[in-house]
Amino acid sequence: MNDHRMTEAFVLVFKTNINNPKQVKSIAGTLDNCPEILKWNVDLGDIDKVLRIEATHAHCGPVIELVTRAGYVCEELTD
Repeated sequence: MNDHRMTEAFVLVFKTNINNPKQVKSIAGTLDNCPEILKWNVDLGDIDKVLRIEATHAHCGPVIELVTRAGYVCEELTD
């Protein structure tokens, strides 16, 4: 039996200008090294180049700041 605590995940969705696999790779280290980010992916086939993140919090600001500092446009997508 696993003794790991379950962490509630919050799904955050962003519109970006990350356009190709090379750019995804260039931001991977930044996102992978953020302890609040549990999982992430970029949908390059979507017109909005959607960055979907599962995080330990529901705050979009820190993610936007990380992606912007890496040189990409990042804005929260809302319904």
